Amino acid sequence: MTRSSRWRLALVALLAGPEVAVAKAVRNAFDAQRRAEERLRSFVADASHELRTPLATVHGWIDLYVQGALRDPDELDHAMERMQAEVDRMRVLVEELALLARLDGSRPLHREPVDLVALATEVVDDARVVSADRSITLDGAAAAVVDGDGPRIQQVLRNLVGNAVGHTRPGTPVTVTVTAQEGEVAVEVHDEGDGIAPEHLPHVFERFYRADPSRSRDSGGSSGLGLAIVEAIVAAHGGTAGVTSAPGRGTTVRVTFPVTASPG
Repeated sequence: MTRSSRWRLALVALLAGPEVAVAKAVRNAFDAQRRAEERLRSFVADASHELRTPLATVHGWIDLYVQGALRDPDELDHAMERMQAEVDRMRVLVEELALLARLDGSRPLHREPVDLVALATEVVDDARVVSADRSITLDGAAAAVVDGDGPRIQQVLRNLVGNAVGHTRPGTPVTVTVTAQEGEVAVEVHDEGDGIAPEHLPHVFERFYRADPSRSRDSGGSSGLGLAIVEAIVAAHGGTAGVTSAPGRGTTVRVTFPVTASPG
């Protein structure tokens, strides 16, 4: 190949380079949009499914009343109690969906210095009252201050402790550990329960995912949004969330918050 031929090829490659880069960027943008649309469709479908069961239950009790099948005062009281329970489930679900929507929209968090140890102490004290049958302990640092949204961070801690209590057998110990490390504060919630099977671990932070079928929406279980909310709030603070577990060896969920939080 002559020198002039090499120069011509080099010039063609140079001119084609930006076009290739632009085409690649456009393809990546379309792929990202397609994935976002697929996630949105899946999210809407899951949310609709979650709301369908309580709505059907309420509609069924109303139908019984309209048909005159609830003449006995005790039966009517029972129907009202069941409808109130289902309405409460829908209210909680809608509130959780609204929170996720706000976090997905990257709305700014209210930030101020907050002590994670103080927040964890309140959460553990409340959990001990509600679950007096088990040992719930708090270990680690005496204080751990980060720049963050106190109520949201406390919601993370409540979700983690509530998840550990709700998905283990009565009496199973739970330990909350707060550690202040270089540039970050870490919180670990460990339970000594049955653990999570390896095939479920990659999905525990997904929305509406339930590793335990016995805790499905139809049996009055959780909404399946608890850990998704945890991950979203932690990510909004510039932190990380992860889980380690093994069958028969318990589960540990670890979240971190940077000492100097990123803008959000």
